[in-house]
Amino acid sequence: MRTVLACSVAALTAVIGTMSHQAVAGAAVAGCRVDYTVTSQWPGGFTSAVTVTNLGDPVSGWKLAWSFTAGQTVTQAWNATLTQNGAQVTAADAGYNAALATGGSAAFGFNGSWNNSANPLPLSFTLNGTPCTGSATSTPSPTPTPSPTPSPTASPTASPTASRTPSPTPSPTASPTASPRGGDGSPADPRIAYAGRWDTGSSTGYVPNWTGAYFETAFTGTTVKLKQRDAVNIYVSIDGGDDVFYAGVRGTVNLTPTPLPSGTHTLRVSYRSGDTVFQGLVLDPGATTVDPHPPTKLIEFVGDSITAGYLDSKLALSAYGWVLGERLHVRHTQIARAGYCLVAQEGCAGQSTQYFKLGSTGATDWDFSRYTADAVVINLGTNDIGHHVTGSAFQAAYTSFLSAVRAKYPRAALFAMETFKQRYVAETKAAVAARNASGDADVYYIGTEGWLTPGVDYADGDGHPSDAGHIKIANRLAPVIAPKIGVSVP
Repeated sequence: MRTVLACSVAALTAVIGTMSHQAVAGAAVAGCRVDYTVTSQWPGGFTSAVTVTNLGDPVSGWKLAWSFTAGQTVTQAWNATLTQNGAQVTAADAGYNAALATGGSAAFGFNGSWNNSANPLPLSFTLNGTPCTGSATSTPSPTPTPSPTPSPTASPTASPTASRTPSPTPSPTASPTASPRGGDGSPADPRIAYAGRWDTGSSTGYVPNWTGAYFETAFTGTTVKLKQRDAVNIYVSIDGGDDVFYAGVRGTVNLTPTPLPSGTHTLRVSYRSGDTVFQGLVLDPGATTVDPHPPTKLIEFVGDSITAGYLDSKLALSAYGWVLGERLHVRHTQIARAGYCLVAQEGCAGQSTQYFKLGSTGATDWDFSRYTADAVVINLGTNDIGHHVTGSAFQAAYTSFLSAVRAKYPRAALFAMETFKQRYVAETKAAVAARNASGDADVYYIGTEGWLTPGVDYADGDGHPSDAGHIKIANRLAPVIAPKIGVSVP
């Protein structure tokens, strides 16, 4: 199916194969079905959601391949690792979704670029090298048993509702049509976009890690409720409004005590503390989630209590990283915690190693294929001096840290901020210079002298910025970072 789209479009869907599973006795069966949806599109970019369903024997790892036909390019992906060689694209499982039972599905999404003229859907897919025809293929046994075959004039049509197992819907005249854009509000719903480091491996729900993690979606209907396992503190924004604080709520939490007007609404939920286990959304009967059209750019902020927003009014939500991300209209993550150092010494947790973990504590490695940062802003060194880290040790650790972050984000702009107390200034500059000398020109030092006034812009004299202080920091960072990631400053 080839379709030329305007800049504002409804969802397009290609359903590759919906014929029933017909196996040959004694055969080794393989087969698959793919639902590929362009959920949003804008000048130069688009977002696609993909669901692959395994119709054959269980697999413990998968690779889905297809080719673009109009020069489209993948720029960012989630829930899978995507690589592209010319027109050929390969999506590999993300580890946690590697196992596909017979009839099981995996969903992932990606952002891409297009030529503003045509964005045709892929014509075919293969799963681990097997064509996705929507029915099983088989290698006959020495004595095959005949089985019925589909009508030669049948062609696939989209199921009226999202389904993890295919149903036989052959029609002599049908062609692939758009499937509903809606999701069910479960944690695994591909219409829910997650920002930050989320543990998605628990059977009880999805759990955010570090600080400032949030999810966003859109939904139809007039009400929305949040399912939480136990008491939790959260911030909720509906339709882009102010973040409303819910303290100690649990169970099914009504986020719309006054019903909204009928239509489509947006929702963002950020977790502050407590039992932060997201167990899904409850919508009106017949309502669904809708793709929230998340921004394509992402900035990651790395630091200690200042980056985490310690002592300001909303913690992470009023810290400079969140403020800057919202101002630039990009996704944002804050990999920060109070008391943390760059170097692990004398009981201080070191971001030089902990940054690469799923959580602010624990040894589980973070899967960096889950998202890609366009910029990483580092503000470390304030606490190291209190743990007797020498200048030479700090410089060596910072240089190695920048190199390790670069290995995870090959295309990101990296920024090393001078601490507001001007600690390890020469060493931080030297670490940046070392990366530049090695050929990495996309690493920058940011001086911060004069940004904040002690006793005026701090909540505690000269240690932790106030809300107003964080806004000043964000205002200073905006014109430095925005041009490096290709966005404008409002």
